[in-house]
Amino acid sequence: MVKILNIALYIIFILIPALYFIWLLKHEHLIFKTFVVVMAILSTIGILLKFNFKPYNHIFTMFILVCQFLTMYIYILFICVYLYRFSFKFVKRRPYRFGNIVATMIAITLTISGFHSHYNKKEVIYHVTVPKTSSVSKLKICLVSDLHLSSGTYMRQVRKLVKTVNDKHYDLVCFAGDVFDENTPDALMNRSLQEFKNMKSTYGTYWISGNHEYYGKHTDFTVFEKYNIHFLKNTYETVDNTFNIVGFTDKTSHDHYEINKVIEGMDTSLPTITLDHNPERFDQHTYFTDLQLSGHTHNGQIFPGNIILHYYYQNSYGLSHYKNHYLLVSAGYGSWGFPFRLGTQCEYDTIYLTMRK
Repeated sequence: MVKILNIALYIIFILIPALYFIWLLKHEHLIFKTFVVVMAILSTIGILLKFNFKPYNHIFTMFILVCQFLTMYIYILFICVYLYRFSFKFVKRRPYRFGNIVATMIAITLTISGFHSHYNKKEVIYHVTVPKTSSVSKLKICLVSDLHLSSGTYMRQVRKLVKTVNDKHYDLVCFAGDVFDENTPDALMNRSLQEFKNMKSTYGTYWISGNHEYYGKHTDFTVFEKYNIHFLKNTYETVDNTFNIVGFTDKTSHDHYEINKVIEGMDTSLPTITLDHNPERFDQHTYFTDLQLSGHTHNGQIFPGNIILHYYYQNSYGLSHYKNHYLLVSAGYGSWGFPFRLGTQCEYDTIYLTMRK
């Protein structure tokens, strides 16, 4: 089913626009048309290899990154050329030939900017105060979501993340799903888990699933314990009688549970943190949670996706406050499909949680 979906997305968003783009350039110079066709062929080969064979080595990784860069470049170039030509319909004049050069430069600039935004990870800091008391008055929490390992995020970025977490001395590290996706090779998954084992914090690392783990059938979460990772599957833990942390599987898991059963016996007088990959279920959790940490949305990943999602979700990005309950939605540490961000950023979040009445 996932392969069929990938093929359908490729045909709709890559192949059809590419063919139309080539037709649009039928009167252009042969060199320009050949350049576009060669890049389109290379991009197609790279995408098909990534989706179907999923090998994991440095040469293949670099080849895929080049193909992904070319694909995004062609796509942006197509949009630039189309908009340029469309604008001339209102002035009754043939488009100038130099317009292709301008469109090419704009496309190169936007493509480089998009890839730079993916690899330039930002720290976003939030301060949250909840009206409860505990044996500690403050927690420093790291939220990481949506790495999508193998979609432009590999071991180099994983090692950098682990070093960042260890250098910043967090009390708690939370992974909010989609660390892996449908195209993550098993070798990369195993190596990354081994690296995450080196992550240090006062109260440990807690992890939930996202939707893409289920698309890729990476659902054997029992192995996480040997990597010092607490996987929360529709359950909660009370950590050192200091705070509660509740974790739900993504709705794509089709797990059947009752929220009241999940939190049965939990001391709700303690501060409670909830991990749920998708933020849309926040309303169902407000009666017991003080702070929900989510991801999933990528803040749209590519403009104008961030604007569109704003109308779909109650909160598609950032921190929202509903009475005494908070929802924090991260834009994600990685990107899905292509290592590309435009109008958004890749990030990890630092939350300073203060507890006082």
